[in-house]
Amino acid sequence: MKTLTKLMLGLAGLVMALPATAEWKPSPAEMATLPPYCAARFDEKSEAFRSWRDSMGSDFMHVHHYCAGLNFVNRARGMGSSNKDRQGTLEAALRNFDYMLAHTHPDFSLRPEILMNRGIALSMMKRTGEAVGDLMKAIEADPKQPRAYMTLADMYSQQKNRAKALETVTEGLRHNPDTKSLQRRYTELGGKLPYPTPVEPVPVAVQADTDAAAPTAEPGSMPPVESSASAPPPPAETPAAPPKIGSPTNPYCRFCPD
Repeated sequence: MKTLTKLMLGLAGLVMALPATAEWKPSPAEMATLPPYCAARFDEKSEAFRSWRDSMGSDFMHVHHYCAGLNFVNRARGMGSSNKDRQGTLEAALRNFDYMLAHTHPDFSLRPEILMNRGIALSMMKRTGEAVGDLMKAIEADPKQPRAYMTLADMYSQQKNRAKALETVTEGLRHNPDTKSLQRRYTELGGKLPYPTPVEPVPVAVQADTDAAAPTAEPGSMPPVESSASAPPPPAETPAAPPKIGSPTNPYCRFCPD
């Protein structure tokens, strides 16, 4: 009952955030363009819902706000700049992204992506300074986000700062070397081939556990066979004692009968 109440309050907040002519819930066609966890979030009885909740943790319960924000950005892309509802749609997207940033844990797996899409929405609203800030935070949190570099480079290009745009795309390629859109933008901005050297992953050192106890043989099992190189040398042979004379009953008589 508490979960249902929270969901209803969240949905009410979404409706209040929308222009009067807009529906907050994605249509089936719109839902198909969103990440798969969005459809799962609205079907709490499904196996997909349980799987995504187990994967994302408790913050998954808020993810419908992020899905709504993504959908608003997609809708705004389809509107002309003169459309009177475009600004309101983007503002609704921002409110939902803000909700996610305020109500999820700092280590939530989608947080870098949320920052990136908030920056994209701000760039569409010509709020350049705020957009740059969000995009830089997104890249710092996860440098493997090509769209963050592309959006940032496009804003620098619009400001006639080609050097900064090329620097941004170059850094993006170092972390995302196979991204075609970054490669294309790199050459358009005058970048020289070959492409920038990719960032090498930091190797994880494997430290031997010197305190680990030596394995013990199970009852009835054979001990490990040592190699000839590691086996200790055999002990020196003890000289044989000289044979005793005489018989067992008289050891001092050499020629006595037994």
